[in-house]
Amino acid sequence: MNKTRYIIVMAILIAVIGISYGLPRAKYTSPKIVSKLNLPYRIYSWYGRDFSKSFNPNDLRYNFISEVFAQLYTRFDDRVLLLILDAGNFHNPKACFRGSGFAVTDLPDTEFKAGEKRFKAKTLFFEKPGESYVVIYWLCIDKKITDWTGQKIKEFIFAVLNKQKTGLMIRLEIPAAKDGTDAAIKLAKEFISDLSDKLNEEQSDYLFGK
Repeated sequence: MNKTRYIIVMAILIAVIGISYGLPRAKYTSPKIVSKLNLPYRIYSWYGRDFSKSFNPNDLRYNFISEVFAQLYTRFDDRVLLLILDAGNFHNPKACFRGSGFAVTDLPDTEFKAGEKRFKAKTLFFEKPGESYVVIYWLCIDKKITDWTGQKIKEFIFAVLNKQKTGLMIRLEIPAAKDGTDAAIKLAKEFISDLSDKLNEEQSDYLFGK
C-alpha cells in the first residue's frame, strides 16, 4: 500500500511539473512593485545608499532581467546588501554564484523575527579566493512566504486559471569569512528586525508575508 501511494504521489508531481513548464508562464501583476516599496535609507544606526547602478554587468551574480531594488546598508563596520527582485527575475542564488566561480555550502535555515511575524529563509555560504559571503533569501508570493516548490505550484495554478499574481524574492548578502557565518547571520537578524520597525503594513506584507 505504501509503495502504491508513493507511485501515485510521484506521478502527480511529475504531471504538475510537466504541465507547469509546458503551459505559458503566469502573468505578474506588478513589474513596478519594487519601485513602489520606497524603503527607508535611514534605519536606526543603518545608513543605506542605492546600489543598483554599481553592479558589474559581467558578474553573473547580478545578471537580473529587469527591475531590481538594491540598497547597501552600513552600520559602523557592518555591511548588508539588500536585493529585492520582482517575480519575473527569480534566480536561484546557487546558480548565479556558481556561474561566477563561487563554491557553495548549505547552512541551516535562518529564522527571522519581523515585528510580530516569524519566517525561515534559505541560508548559504559562498566563497572563492578573495571573496566570501553569507547569502540569505526567501520568496514572498501574493504576500505569503513560500519556497521554490511552492512557487512552481502557484505558478502552475495561476497559469491554469489565467490569474495574475505578485511576487518578490528578498535576498541579503553579507561579507563573511568561513568562521564568521554565525556573526553574519546574527547581523542579518538584527537588520531585518530594525527594518521591519520602519515599514508600514503594506511594505511589511510584501517583504515578510501576512
